[in-house]
Amino acid sequence: MAHETLTISAANRPEELGRIATELGGFAEENDLPMRSAMHLDLAVEEIVSNVIKYGFEADDIRDDAIEIALTLQGDSLAIRIADRGRAFNPLEDAPVPDIEAEVEDRPIGGLGVHIVKATMAELRYTRDGGRNILDMVLSLSAPA
Repeated sequence: MAHETLTISAANRPEELGRIATELGGFAEENDLPMRSAMHLDLAVEEIVSNVIKYGFEADDIRDDAIEIALTLQGDSLAIRIADRGRAFNPLEDAPVPDIEAEVEDRPIGGLGVHIVKATMAELRYTRDGGRNILDMVLSLSAPA
C-alpha cells in the first residue's frame, strides 16, 4: 500500500545520504512517481542535504536530529520540506550564481547544484523559523519530459 507522506530524520553525517536516497527511492516506487520526477526528487534532496552537512554545522557538531525531510503527495505535485538546525543560510539568495555561459574549464568546481534545484522545482520558498532553516519545494509530477 502506498503512503502519501514520508518523513526522514537524519544526522548531519555524509553517510546518511545513502540511507536517504534509499528511502526516497522506495517512496517514489511505491507511489509510482514518473522516473523523471523520482530523479529530480533524489537530485534536489541530495544537493540540499549534502550542502547542509558540508556547510551548516561546525565539524565536531554532529546531531542525530540535524535534518528533517518531509514529502507529501498533493495531486499531481509533491511537496518537499527540508528543515535543518544549522547556521542560517538561504540557498535561494545566498548561494553563488554560477556563470553557465562560461567555458567549462573557466568555471569553478561546484556551484551548479542549487541552480539545478531551482531549474527542476515548480516552487521554492525559504524561511528561518525557531533556529531552523526551512526550504519548501514543490515538484510537478506532470511536467513535460
